[in-house]
Amino acid sequence: MEYFMLINARGLEAWRSARNGIARAATFPAADPEAPARLNGWLASARRRCIPVADLADERHVIERLPRVSSADRQQLIERRLAQHFPDTPLTSTRPLPAAPGDRPLEAVLLAALTRPADIAPWLEILGEAGANGLTEVRAPTSVPFLLERWYRRQRTLPAQALLLTLGAGGMRQVFFRHRRLTFSRVIPARDDALGDCLPVYRDELAQTLAWLPSQRLSDRPPPVRVLATADDLAVLREIAPAAGDDIAFIDLARHLDKCDGDMPPSGILALALQEARRAGPLGHYECPQMRRTRQIARAQRIAVALSMTFTVSGLIAAATDFAAAKSLREEAEQITARQQGLQREIDNLNANAVQAADAGKLDAWLDNYERLVHAKGTAPATVLQAVADLLAEAPWARLETLAWEQTQSGHTPALLPGFATKDFPSGEAASAVVALEISLNANAPPPKPAALSLAARWQRLRGSPAQVEVDGDTALLRFRAALPLADTGTSLRQASAP
Repeated sequence: MEYFMLINARGLEAWRSARNGIARAATFPAADPEAPARLNGWLASARRRCIPVADLADERHVIERLPRVSSADRQQLIERRLAQHFPDTPLTSTRPLPAAPGDRPLEAVLLAALTRPADIAPWLEILGEAGANGLTEVRAPTSVPFLLERWYRRQRTLPAQALLLTLGAGGMRQVFFRHRRLTFSRVIPARDDALGDCLPVYRDELAQTLAWLPSQRLSDRPPPVRVLATADDLAVLREIAPAAGDDIAFIDLARHLDKCDGDMPPSGILALALQEARRAGPLGHYECPQMRRTRQIARAQRIAVALSMTFTVSGLIAAATDFAAAKSLREEAEQITARQQGLQREIDNLNANAVQAADAGKLDAWLDNYERLVHAKGTAPATVLQAVADLLAEAPWARLETLAWEQTQSGHTPALLPGFATKDFPSGEAASAVVALEISLNANAPPPKPAALSLAARWQRLRGSPAQVEVDGDTALLRFRAALPLADTGTSLRQASAP
């Protein structure tokens, strides 16, 4: 049986997938101190498959435009941006977005997070423990905006770019879609129980959102507005039309809901969200440490059960066919096990003596080839990225657009550093890493020329070596070039592997 665990500020509601829709199964209020224990007992009473669904106002969505780099560098950039935007929550999600004309040559990525994990973490911990016990299967948590995106992507009669307004228990939710993909969501809390008394606040917030979206490069003009609600609520919500401009339309929610057994959630939009959760296929979800451990344990348990069943059935068939053949198979299995143990001991001995037994010439050739691959232009070591990160941390108004690097020897001026003299590099035969950056300035940055001088001075202070910073008059980008000595980038592989 499939269950949807709806988690909000009031607690947890369990809804089951019925034949003709969704029916309420259980309620666990957050104000009840016995609710966690009751949920634990309820999960242990029968085998269940659960999908956590978050319906929280504290859900943030940020669009980042990242330079196109290698997959390893891209993952480090994303993890850094997640830590900058959402430092206090592990519940984060990363999703690529379709390219827009203003994004090229950058890559648009949606970063999302549940920014108040205290409202959802205790329930996820209980679900994770139940999943680890093997009786309950728990999927990664999703949210109402992700489920609304799933519904909106199928509505070909609606515009590809629009601001969708819906009503929930906490107030009005604004969800912005670009290319039918979720890019922004927020909840305006209800100021009164009566919808009519909340309309002035909803009108003001709608006007502010329509003005804010173009300023964030999410839309080149105020987008069309679509209001999705029940017929009774639509009759009241039509009064917000003057704040939405000319392109506004009202959609009756009842036409998009399936028939259901039993009670539905108090707000119709939750009925639509849970209805989408029933559909097969991938769901937008948040990474959750508890769920990740649960999935790993459940997978290991399923593999162990499958192996046990396979061996049991094979043994029964062999015994029923011929007892003597089964005995022979057992003896052969013991011999194979003994040979495997012998081979494992031999492998352990080889691993223990691999360095002493390896041919020195072959090992040197392998290290030379591996060092060439590691120090290729397209693979930036972590220390180079750290040096760049330290520089950007000193200048929060600077934003990295592109990064390039190469390795060179003293006395040679690399292609990335035209105009640098050989005296700017370390003496002797030590290698240097050459870093070339393109940096844009945000609204809080000083003018380009003072910003260039500031970056050069910060690099000199941090690394003790000069930097060349120029202002591109056409693109207003700062072109930064500098050299790092070998002491900052690590020793060579041959030196690191010497006994």
